[in-house]
Formats: sequence, C-alpha cells, structure tokens
Amino acid sequence: MSIDWQIQVLGSVPSTQDVAMNAMMDGAGEGLTVQAMTMESGRGRHGHKWEAPMGNLYLSTLLRPKCGLEEAGDLSFVVAVALNKTLNRYIDSKKHKVTLKWPNDILVDGLKISGILLETNTEDNSLDGVVVGIGVNIFNAPDLAINLEKLSKDPVYINKVRDDLLEDLGTYYALWQEEGIAPIRLLWLKNAHGLGQNISARLPNKTYKGIFEGLSEEGALILKDENDERHIIHAADVYFGESS
Repeated sequence: MSIDWQIQVLGSVPSTQDVAMNAMMDGAGEGLTVQAMTMESGRGRHGHKWEAPMGNLYLSTLLRPKCGLEEAGDLSFVVAVALNKTLNRYIDSKKHKVTLKWPNDILVDGLKISGILLETNTEDNSLDGVVVGIGVNIFNAPDLAINLEKLSKDPVYINKVRDDLLEDLGTYYALWQEEGIAPIRLLWLKNAHGLGQNISARLPNKTYKGIFEGLSEEGALILKDENDERHIIHAADVYFGESS
C-alpha cells in the first residue's frame, strides 16, 4: 500500500492540528498533510503549548487506518520509528544517538528534537481517522532541546526533511497495517531511551518509581519497582535518571 500525500503549505496558522482535524471532519482523504511555517497556538500532549518559531518543521497528517479505536495509539510508535529513520539519514550515528522516549518524544544525545501528538475522531464508537501532529526542530530549538541543522552532516532543507519523513512514515505505516504492532514494537525498543534505567512515572494522583523494563504487547510502559512488582502504565509523564 502507498499513501498519496497531499501537502498543503501554509504561512502562519493557529495550529496545523486544527486545520487537519477540520479537513478530516469534512471528509478529506488519507494522506492530507498540512504544513505551516509558524503556529500561533501549537500544542503538545495535555494541551501543553508548543513553541513554533520560523525555521522548523510543523505538520499534521491525516491517516485513516483500518483498526479499532484501541489500536489507534499504536501510531505514536509507528511515527517515532519513522522519525528515527529520517533523522538518522542526516545524523552521524557514530557521533550522535537518536533515542525514542516513551510515549511520544524523540531525543538526540538526550535532548528533545521532535514530538508527536495524536488526535482522533470517532463515529458510532468506531475510528473515523487520526490526525498525527509532528514537530521537528530544524534550525531553532528551545532551551534544553536541540536542532537538526546543528547535528547534520549535510545541508538541511525543511521540505526535504518533510518528504523523507513522509516516505519513512508510509513504509512503517504499511508494515503496521499488514503485520500489527509486533514488528514496530521491536524496532521501537531497539532505540528506546532509558531502557533498563531508573524512571519516575507521574500520573495525576500517583508517582511510580523503578526500572524501565520495556513495553507491553499493547505499547504500555512496564515499570518494576523496588519490591519487584511490575506496573503497566498506559499514560504518564516520565522522567529518567534520579527521580525528582
């Protein structure tokens, strides 16, 4: 299967997610991709503001996977694996390391370079579509983050990174649709950030501390605490190293 990527490049918008979500509601086909030069109200998980200065890649793409609502979250791992492949086209793996931080960030040398946001639409309790938001720091990065131009062994062009990313996303999306989460899970774990290390997983009413052991078959984080009890965590903010 191949996706017909239909790319719309806009100047400044409140959020590419909003534009793509509205298009999905209006019946747009799979592959619609909205790219913006800047966003006034970009957002990440839990409504956190995503700073969006000129010079980076901001896009939202519409996918209409053949799966149930409960499997739609797999796409976070599909996109992360694709981003890993794309970034390693530019970054010298002997000098820098791309890692995938559960549940939706991509790091280079421990600093954030990219984030992923999934938003869905349901009809009659069935999945209608998923809008995948992706931000990649190309020329600018906020504090405690990093940008691709600083790391790349070759000249970087935003639209070339976009096209490479969509190609890689199409490849891994097809793999997931054909074979399920299992091969994607293995690829993700191969590049997981902090596997086997101390971790804190903060939920709204509780914090778990222990060792990051891996992913469940459904993609939940597995944490083993000091009593050797394993906790399956489906959603949390995670912190590696010494817990704070």
